[in-house]
Amino acid sequence: MDAWLILLPASILCLLMIVTHTYLGLHVLARGIIFVDLALAQVAALGMSIAFLLGEEAHGFMAQLYAFAATLLVAFAFAHLRFIPSKTAREVAIGCVYVVSTALSIVILSRSSQGMEELKSMFNGNILWASWDEIIVVAVVYAVLAALHGLYRKRFYALSFSKDGSEGGEEESSFLWEFLFFASFAVVITLAVNLAGILLVFALLIIPAFSASIVASTFAVRLGLGWLLAIIGCMAGLWLSYNADLPVGATVVSVLGVLPLIAVAITFFKPLHR
Repeated sequence: MDAWLILLPASILCLLMIVTHTYLGLHVLARGIIFVDLALAQVAALGMSIAFLLGEEAHGFMAQLYAFAATLLVAFAFAHLRFIPSKTAREVAIGCVYVVSTALSIVILSRSSQGMEELKSMFNGNILWASWDEIIVVAVVYAVLAALHGLYRKRFYALSFSKDGSEGGEEESSFLWEFLFFASFAVVITLAVNLAGILLVFALLIIPAFSASIVASTFAVRLGLGWLLAIIGCMAGLWLSYNADLPVGATVVSVLGVLPLIAVAITFFKPLHR
């Protein structure tokens, strides 16, 4: 009982991330821009690095503002990816953003004696230290974004899953919705990276969605199955990290890495009509 009381805040935070990240991950997979979430997560870390260099607390409110400003700027740029016809060119652009923002973070944090420790913290995170106040903020913001995407689900679905990425509206209107999608993505990632770290954020955005996509074909089934697999993986990872005294973020990501294998096994032992 004591163990789960200690793990309860981290468990709630994981559940919040699972609900939002799996949904966004399915959109990312449909768009074929797999590493856009990793790039945005690293940009958020770059924003926090700049704040840290300027004397702000690395995980404080001002650092969050810097991180959000950086991710929002890149989100605006990523909203133009739809107009690049070559998929390879899109991935190259995303990769450039990731590697440059990573390099800049290292350069900036190297100017401080505690900088490398902060960089390690940004990658690994430590959700066990998440406070209830922080979790409440995440829950409220994620609820607002969930309501927005629920209300305009057809618009967002069309952007990712229709051939032309729109419902027949004008190009300018489509871009505004595209930017709104990436802006909400930026908010989700900024909050998550601060508490959970880059590795866990990326893992929750991609692995459950990819695993569910191996088994099912419809969006609704993939979403529900992705949630289920992610919950199992996160709870098992938290329990293992606590009992074996292992790094929380890295342990949860390692356990999540088994999910695609489970999905493949499901297709072998119980083929589904897809």
